[in-house]
Amino acid sequence: MYSRRGDSGETDTSSGNRIRKDNPIIEWEGTLDELIAQIGYSKVQISWVDIRDDLSKVQMDLFYLGEEVLTSGKGRKLREDGVSWMEGRIASYLKEIGEIKLFVVPGGTQEAASLQLSRAVTRRAERRLVELNLIEKVNPLSLQYLNRLSSLIFMMALVANKRNKISETIFPWPNPDKLGK
Repeated sequence: MYSRRGDSGETDTSSGNRIRKDNPIIEWEGTLDELIAQIGYSKVQISWVDIRDDLSKVQMDLFYLGEEVLTSGKGRKLREDGVSWMEGRIASYLKEIGEIKLFVVPGGTQEAASLQLSRAVTRRAERRLVELNLIEKVNPLSLQYLNRLSSLIFMMALVANKRNKISETIFPWPNPDKLGK
């Protein structure tokens, strides 16, 4: 579908205003769209029901988060228990993983690599929301949610490699001359 209304580099906001497509709110909305799509791609790479279900829940949360931000809180909102739910899931995955060594070099399995890419896009969405927050205040819960989401997806990536019996490659900080596992 197309309307040709965006051909000159402008688009409509949820309030009906016309703004440039490089406006921070549109940049954030596009990054959120990319994040939801990337999580969908990660989800189809995963064979484990628990991680797939968690990713499905996250995708829906992100739609609500987007609506809340784009309508300045006048539409549907991100669920209040989203951050605490993620903290519980992080704790559950951490029990399965055990000790974590930083800094993990993304890779290992296709599932883990896809999740690491989702994590990186989450970080960009978070940065764009922080930038937007300077112009138009957003619900602090939205910022917390994206911050926690990157941790959750990181844990999922580690679990994916562990379940596939693949060891993580660790970047040895602060001594990068000793790249190891």
